[in-house]
Amino acid sequence: MQVVVWCRKGDDMYIATIDGGTSNTRVFVWHDGIIAGQAKAAVGVRNTAMDGTNQRLQEAVRDTLAEAARMAGVATGDISIVLAAGMLTSNVGLCDIPHVTAPVSLEGLAQAMVVKELPAICQQPLWFVPGVRNCDPATLTPDQSIDMDMMRGEEVEAAGLLAQAAPEGKAVFVLPGSHNKYVMIDEQQRIQGCLTTLYGELLHSLTFDTILADTLNRSFASEFLAGPFRKGVSDYYQMGLLHGAFMTRILGMFCHYTAQEAQNYLLGLLMADDMTALKRSRIFAGLEKAIFVVAGNTVMQKAYEAILKKDGYQVVLAAEEQQQALSGRGALYLAGLRGLL
Repeated sequence: MQVVVWCRKGDDMYIATIDGGTSNTRVFVWHDGIIAGQAKAAVGVRNTAMDGTNQRLQEAVRDTLAEAARMAGVATGDISIVLAAGMLTSNVGLCDIPHVTAPVSLEGLAQAMVVKELPAICQQPLWFVPGVRNCDPATLTPDQSIDMDMMRGEEVEAAGLLAQAAPEGKAVFVLPGSHNKYVMIDEQQRIQGCLTTLYGELLHSLTFDTILADTLNRSFASEFLAGPFRKGVSDYYQMGLLHGAFMTRILGMFCHYTAQEAQNYLLGLLMADDMTALKRSRIFAGLEKAIFVVAGNTVMQKAYEAILKKDGYQVVLAAEEQQQALSGRGALYLAGLRGLL
């Protein structure tokens, strides 16, 4: 999730983006497209959930913004516009803003922005970008429940990718993380919906908190190894996720897999499960015509490239510079569409 701040120092325009996640708040201040200052605090929306109040989150956003502004030589009082998105718009964030129902264009998302006064953060009003949900809960039936999903923040990242290099035709934006997000974009560049998995959380738990920890050396893959990864994909379709996960230990004990090989095997196993969900989703119908735009680190990008190309999909890997402060880029783009900048 991001907050984007435009401020003026003399004749120069400065931009600050505040990324307030589940566990951290990070601020970047931009000048002429270059980050001029940054700051980070280990406070996020989980603190609101634990404390029962968003006091610590408010203070973290306020103080981290002030520190990043100081690093850039910009006074907080010079800020003219603040844009907020992602989990900051949730009931454990700064202000609870309802999701917009897909399909929605970027112009529609920009027009759905809501302005609120939060003097505990800053004297200026905040413009909130709402999240996006797949279906309207009021019309959702039990049979349609499998189509429901939602996101707060990834829709702004999608806007950031579209603003930089919009693919022609239908696209799927792949945004790895604690919760992998797949965002469907139609031919008119409207957000059609999303699909969420617990990939990152499950990978972390298996790596650090299960009997697999020793085999995996309590660490994640730092290098992509195609052979073990493809075996993980194949074993998933042969034996499923849970027995396949235990196979990680068997491969280490009896087949002399190194920790790096075991880590890649587990990546393949879990990613195959993600792909199964994606292919069966009605929201993602017509995948064969879509271009997959994959974000994430190098290992994850190579893994996605391997599994997607094997099935004949078109794949584009987002460059590192495209991914930097991606939510901030998207929020700026939406603010421009709204006519705020």
